[in-house]
Amino acid sequence: MNIKNIIKLALVASICHINTAVADEYVLADAERFAKLFKNKSATNQALLKSQYLVPGSTGVDIFTPGRIKNAKNLALAVSNNQEAYQKAVDVCFPAAQNMKTQATETLKAVQVFLGQKDSAPTFILFGANNSGGTANEKGLSLGLEVICRFADTQEQAKEVLLGFVAHEIVHVYQSRNPSTKEVKYTLLRQALMEGFADFVTYKAMGKVTESEKDRHEYGLKNEAKLWAEFKTAMNGKTFKPWMYDRKSNDRPRDLGYWIGKRIAKAYYEQSNDKASALNHLLILDDPMDILTASGYNPQ
Repeated sequence: MNIKNIIKLALVASICHINTAVADEYVLADAERFAKLFKNKSATNQALLKSQYLVPGSTGVDIFTPGRIKNAKNLALAVSNNQEAYQKAVDVCFPAAQNMKTQATETLKAVQVFLGQKDSAPTFILFGANNSGGTANEKGLSLGLEVICRFADTQEQAKEVLLGFVAHEIVHVYQSRNPSTKEVKYTLLRQALMEGFADFVTYKAMGKVTESEKDRHEYGLKNEAKLWAEFKTAMNGKTFKPWMYDRKSNDRPRDLGYWIGKRIAKAYYEQSNDKASALNHLLILDDPMDILTASGYNPQ
């Protein structure tokens, strides 16, 4: 199903009032407060960041604080050390975010319908500590503009990148709401499938590889058999680096585990005669090894 058909179904769902109030919730208040502080040259002031940004923050700030923003001191230091990144985000990506509510809502609905989920979730646009483009839990998804803006130089590019993050992170919301019913073993394979499935759904929603994953996609296609040979020796372990969440890039694009997971998810979906059931299995991840085996993924 392509994006046009997904959106048509999503709009029908909207007409039928499938939780449109939540799906339309697109929160810019956090980003607006931070941008004001930054423009007033106050975004490196810990006290002001705390009192005027973090304390009055939305649920999105709460979602983004543990492990990312952490606290006012950490945020102030990040802003101080990365002035150009925040300036670009304020000048380019923040205006883009302000002008894409309709597209974001359509993307949320498209993913909701594609995955057969009852409810959507709010999107929170904000600024973080220059260490994460997005995260999510069952309450919603939060997007960090200063990281997202690394992948865009114009407002149009920024909109495309932001939509890709919206599609990816809403999948994580649904994963949080539909946990596995079995004992979870946090292996590299499971984590790669969690992230890779989100990228797979993003591709189905966007109809193309997003700018933020373009490098790893191109590298992956050229080196797939070699990457798989390396990955499968580590996939049952609990160490995610260097495949995921590693700041070091060396001579390869980062987060190639995302790409391997996406390829497995794609293979599993395409071999299944019951697409809805396949999507549900990929979402819940009761048994990642069963999914790998059924997928037939084994590039040589």
